[in-house]
Amino acid sequence: MSNYVDINLFKQSSAGTNVDSSESDLRVEFKYTAVSWFFITFFGTTRLPYQINFYCKKSGELFDSVKDKERISHYMTFRRK
Repeated sequence: MSNYVDINLFKQSSAGTNVDSSESDLRVEFKYTAVSWFFITFFGTTRLPYQINFYCKKSGELFDSVKDKERISHYMTFRRK
């Protein structure tokens, strides 16, 4: 097991941007439930988001939207921080 995001689990944009691209090419949007926002606001932590959307800044397209808990957990564990 490596310490990197397995980009084969995720889609790629038409411009070649993937989920492990730099912040200059990628915008990541995390979606949380109302209960999760409560914990973020008052305790500074929460469980995993229920959805992650990946946008390419070059083309402006939404190239992947992840709702699968295992893929979300993998991304949150191994993403660039």
